[in-house]
Amino acid sequence: MINNKIIKNAVKIKAFFLDLFFPISCLICNVEGKWLCPECLARVELPNSQYCFNCRQKNSRGEICSNCQPKYYFDGVWAFGSYEDALIAKLVKNLKYRFIKDLSEILGEMLTILMLDLFDKKLLYNNFSQSLIMPVPLHKKRLRWRGFNQSELLAKGIKKYFNLDLRLDELIRTKHKKPQTKLSGRKRKENVKGCFFWKGDWLDGKNIILVDDVITTGSTLNECAKVLKENGAGEVWGLVVARG
Repeated sequence: MINNKIIKNAVKIKAFFLDLFFPISCLICNVEGKWLCPECLARVELPNSQYCFNCRQKNSRGEICSNCQPKYYFDGVWAFGSYEDALIAKLVKNLKYRFIKDLSEILGEMLTILMLDLFDKKLLYNNFSQSLIMPVPLHKKRLRWRGFNQSELLAKGIKKYFNLDLRLDELIRTKHKKPQTKLSGRKRKENVKGCFFWKGDWLDGKNIILVDDVITTGSTLNECAKVLKENGAGEVWGLVVARG
C-alpha cells in the first residue's frame, strides 16, 4: 500500500516543477500573473438557453424532454458552455492534464454564475436549497495519478456559495476502466456499467446535483444517476462546465 504522505509529497513536487517550467500566465493571451486575465474572462458568456441533453430541443431549464426521458435516469443537465469553445476546452484540459488546480476556482466561478442566473430566473426546483451536491467520483487509481478529483474541487466551490450539503466518499467508483475520452459512444456506456456504488444512507427522496467538468455521451452521469435513484434519490441533475 502506498503511503498517503508519499503521495502528497509527490503531488507537491509535481506542482513545484510545473510552476518552475510553466510560470503563471493567461492561457489565452499569455499576459503574466493570472491563468485567465480579466480581459479574456470577459469574453466568456453565459448560454442564452439550456436544452434537452438527448434531442437538443431548447428549453429554459435544461430538463430531459418527456419524449427522451425513458432513455435516462438523470432528469436534466445544466451546462455553462460547450467544449467546442476553445477557451473553455483549454481551461478544462489544463486543469485535468497539466494539473493546474487553481483553474478549478475559475471554472467553479463559472458554474456559480450559471446557477445564480438560473436561480434569478426561477428555473431551479422549489427545494433547491435542500439538495445534496456531490462530484462524479474517480477511481482511487486515477485519483492517485492526478492527485485530485477535478469534479470534487468544482463541487466544493458551489457548496461554498450556496451552502448546499456536500457529500463526499458516499458515491464511489469501484472499478478502474479505460478513460471515457478514448471510447466511442456505445463503448462508453458499457465501460461504466456497474462501476459505481452508493455506500451512504437511504436518500429518502432528496434531489441530487452531480458535478462534473464535461458531459459527452452522458454515460457516466447516467450510471451515477441510476445508482442514486436505486438508493432513494429524487431528481438527479448534472451540473457541468461544458457539453462535449
